[in-house]
Order: sequence, then C-alpha cells, then structure tokens
Amino acid sequence: MRRWGWVCVVGLLGVAACKKDVPAEVPDAGVEETGPSALTEKEPNERPDQALPITRDSVVTGGLAAEPNKLDEDWYRLAPGTPRIADVTVTGLPGGDVKLDVYDQDRNRLVGVNSEGEGKGERLPNLYVEKERWLVVSPARKGTGGAYTLEVKYRQPNDGEEREPNDRAVDAAALPLGQTVTAFLGHSGDEDWYRVELPGPATPEGEVPAVQDSGAPAPGATPEAPGAPAPGSTPAAVPPPSVPDETPVIDDNAAPSPEGTFGGGEPPAQPPEGATPTAPGELAGATAAQAADAGLPPLEPEVPSVALKIELSAVEGVRPEISVLSAAEAPLFTLQGKEGEPLALRNIGVRATDRVVYVVVKGGWTGTGKAQRRTYNAQVPYTLTVSQEEAGAHAELEPNDELLKATPLTGAGFREGFLSPKSDVDNYVLTTREPVLAKVELSGVDRLDLTLSMVEPPQGDGQKETVLLKANDGALKEPERLNNVACNGTCYFRVEGSFRKVNGKFVKDFENADQPYRISVTTVPDNGGEEREPNNTADRAQDLTLGKAVRGTVYPAKDVDFFRVDLSDRPVRTAITATLLGILKVDVGLYLHRVQPDGKLTLVQTSDRAKGDLPETIRYSAEPGVYVFEVRDAKNREANFQDSYQLTVEEGE
Repeated sequence: MRRWGWVCVVGLLGVAACKKDVPAEVPDAGVEETGPSALTEKEPNERPDQALPITRDSVVTGGLAAEPNKLDEDWYRLAPGTPRIADVTVTGLPGGDVKLDVYDQDRNRLVGVNSEGEGKGERLPNLYVEKERWLVVSPARKGTGGAYTLEVKYRQPNDGEEREPNDRAVDAAALPLGQTVTAFLGHSGDEDWYRVELPGPATPEGEVPAVQDSGAPAPGATPEAPGAPAPGSTPAAVPPPSVPDETPVIDDNAAPSPEGTFGGGEPPAQPPEGATPTAPGELAGATAAQAADAGLPPLEPEVPSVALKIELSAVEGVRPEISVLSAAEAPLFTLQGKEGEPLALRNIGVRATDRVVYVVVKGGWTGTGKAQRRTYNAQVPYTLTVSQEEAGAHAELEPNDELLKATPLTGAGFREGFLSPKSDVDNYVLTTREPVLAKVELSGVDRLDLTLSMVEPPQGDGQKETVLLKANDGALKEPERLNNVACNGTCYFRVEGSFRKVNGKFVKDFENADQPYRISVTTVPDNGGEEREPNNTADRAQDLTLGKAVRGTVYPAKDVDFFRVDLSDRPVRTAITATLLGILKVDVGLYLHRVQPDGKLTLVQTSDRAKGDLPETIRYSAEPGVYVFEVRDAKNREANFQDSYQLTVEEGE
C-alpha cells in the first residue's frame, strides 16, 4: 500500500510539472478584418425591417428591378455600433438614373441625393450616423433598373467637421466665433446651416455669455473626446470665446501712424475747432439727433450692430452662395461669389440684439434654361470661418450696397470698410442738424484704385440716382477727397473700385479683404465764405454777394466751379470787376457767361493767361440780366486739394 501511495504522489507531481511546462492555450480570435466586407443584396428588402445591416466598411453588390408601375427600393441599415461618419457611394445604373435617400428610425426622410445624370453614380461624403440610419437605393424614374455597387466607408468624426444632414435651422451645427469648420457641398440640393452665437452687448470682458442649445452636435465635438455627451444625448453648443472691446482710441490731434494709414502720409481729418469727436457708442444717437435738429422726418433709431468677418475657401466647380439669417430666419445678407473662387466678406452687419444668427452655405446656380443647376463638389471640402471684426463701432455695416441701407457717418468721425468681393459697393449717409460744409477723405489701400462719389437719391418714382461729384484722381494705394461738400439734412457718399480696361473691356477687378480703407468726415458751419459743392453746372451755381469774397478749390481734376450774380433788377448797365487770386500748381482761369432766357450760356469775357498763381481779372459793363462766373484749371488737367483760390466780384471799375 505504501508503494502505491508513493507512486500516486510521484504521478501527481509529474502531472503538475507537465502542466507547468505546457503553454496556455490561446483562444481563437476569428478572421482578422483586413478590408471591406463583400455583401450581396438580398430580396425582399423594400422595408426597414427587411434592410440589410451594414456594420463596418462594406461593398454591396445589388440590383434594381425595372418595374413599370413602381420604383424598386433596396433598403440598408447603417449601424456601425459607435457614432461614425459614413461616406456613401453608389454606382450608376446602365441606362438609368440612380438616387440615394436617407431615413431615420421612424422613416422620416432626412436627405435625398440625385445630382448626377443617367448612368452616373451618386455620393454622400459625410453622413453622420450616431446610432443607426436607413439608406435607400432606388431608380429616379419608374421602368428603369439594373445592377449597381454600393460602397460604405466609416470613419471617426473629426473635430471641426460638418455632419450631415444640417440643411435646416433645427439641425444647424454650432459654429463658435473664430473657429473653422470643414464641410462639403456634396450634392446639388445640399445646404449647410451653422448657428453663430453673438456676444452680448453688456457682457463683461472675460465672461462668456450663456449659450442656448443648438439642437445639433458642434463641429468639433466627438463622442470619443473627453467630456463628450453620451450617445443619444444632444450635445451642447460650444460657447463662443469672449471678444474684448478692441475699438481703438483715436487721438484726433496725434500725428499720423508710421504705416501711413491715410496713404501719402497725411493725418486723419481734424474736427472743427471746439468740436468733440464722437465716441464709438454715440454714432447711432448722434445721427438721430442730427436728423431731429434739422427738422427732418423722425428717423428710426439706429440699432447697434455687430460686424462679422466671413471667410469661405474656394472649391473647384462650385459657385458659392452665402446667406446670413436672423434667429427668425429673416435674410440679413446674401451674396453669390464666382465659380472656383474664395469669398472673404468683411463687416457683415448684424443686429447686436440678435443673440443668434445663422450662416448658410450652398452652391449657387449656373447655366440657363433646362441646363440650370446648383453647383457642388462631393470630392473637395470647403472651410468656413466666422469671426467678429476688430473695428467695433467704427466698422462699415454690410449690406450697404443700396442707398436705403447706407452706413451712418458723423460730422467728426470715421468708418473702416473693405471692398470685397470685387463688385462690392459701399454707401454711407451723413445727416446734419444745420447747413454745413463737409470734407470727406478716403484713405488709400494696397491693390485698390478707389473712387469716392457724392450721390443724390432718385427724386421721384421711376427716376434714377444721380452722381453729383466723383473723385478718382488717385491710382493704386492713393487717397481720394471731396472738398466743401454742402450738406443740409442728408447726404450720401459712395466708395467703390474704379474701372480699368482689361482686354478691351472696362472691368472692376480690384479687391482687398485684408486691409481696410478709412472714410472720414469733418464738417464746419456754412457761413457763405466757402464754395458749396456740387457747383459744377450752371443750374447749381452758387449765389455771390457783390463785394464779399468766396474761397474754393480746384479739386478733383477737371473740377469746374460756377458762381451766379443776378443783375436782372438793375435799370441800366452795371460795371463789375472780378478778381481771382490764383493757387500753386493750378493755372486757374476765370470765365464770365451770360445766362440766356432758355438757360444756355453765352461766353462774354475771359481771363486765363495761365501765369501760375498770379491773379486773373475781368472788368465788364454788364447789361441787366443773370451772369455766372466759371473757375477752373485753364489747361483742364491739374488739381490742388490743399490751397484755395479766392474770387471777389465788386461793383465799379
């Protein structure tokens, strides 16, 4: 018995030793996934409960029956298990037109893709699948069908990436100010909506205003990221960063900056002596007060505004269209760009009372008639950035391309604006409480040849606006000015790019979305001692008082100034002497005309010896009637905005 006992002990020890020496058995991990699954469509699959599940990257071989009375539909269930972005592609049908439709679990149609024509495939590059989605492949018309291949590729959502569908306000992705989103205009019906939270007007610096729920995941939020919402919950909108007030403090008596803000090294316009520069927050109130003091109809108080900068990258084959909508989806701004070109929109004005605005991106129309279609590109993404302008209360406010939408100016202030895109036109309005003479200065900008104009609104139904004055003396980078502009009530000014001849055609091909121009205004009371522009036609001639001198400038080039003397109540001839004191650079000439009963002018005497700044004199025995004196450059080619001539008309020899 003992011997058998020792044998058993030794045997057990041997078994233990054997077990220790043999490596543990590794469980079978299955077949390693090295590529997409190859699947085959299985009929019947015309309903969600019959849908073929696609849980990983897959290539599906399928076919659509050509039935004359109905559309054959093949349903697929996209169920990757974790939130993913699905890139869905289907090949075309031989002799037919294929389409893709996406539904939610309740069979609500979310998006449809049918952009290409017969025999061509369709693609939806960035469908967001949080839990599951149903995908339907079908012919666009009854009676067509054929074989197709469906490919689905999943990838993890990236920060700052659009997630389709987002073609409604309720599905808009939160886009914080200053952040960039990458997205596709993937098909002809694609619209991308973004929700932008605006900083509150009274938000202290460093604090972030409360943010409302956007109802859609933020472009940068991913379920895998730390702090991400749990699957099935609604991600909160990312709050915008606080934007400090960077409105520059302007010292109107300071020397110009070394950078030459005004082009040519000239300092900003000085306010009248004793005047107080308008603070940025007083722009709106000053305009309304000026209108009231001038006896004009009461104006609606200007709503404080926020200026936005919108940058959209170029996409080949896409003509971009951008809209800015209020929280009520009312259009505030809309612009179409050129195909294949980026858009850089500056100073897009939105009301600060609107705490939320929507920015909508879609492809603009191209072609005509039946060939007309919206542009798109499912292969190349775009980037979009919305930020707040730094100019603050001094920024122009787009859209201001119409006189009714003109940006307000004050009599001792300035605005900063951008000409972008090339077709941009900026209108400004100055409202005064009393008759004033305004000096309007427009700074030069790199790459821009600017034109500054004074515009009169239409004077009746069916009438057109009238350009009263136009300054385009400068070339690239050079400033423009208007001197002694008479304003009593409301005056409009316009900034735009100049035309130039390219390949035999006059075009506007100037823009600069990086460097702003500055338009500034200074005003002085109109006491009758200065010319009143516009006075460049006889019917706009300024009345002269005999014996009282009037001063004026020959600017811009080819400027003509008319002054009126009424001697029609004189019973006999009147001897008059007109003396014109010249100025540097310009050879001023003096011309006397008599106004005929039909309004035409008859030249009766001249003095244009072209002797530099030497005076010109006319002595004339005038019969009773109306006369006008004309002052201009005798050679009609020079100008001087700085020095003033002086004209005096006296009675007697």
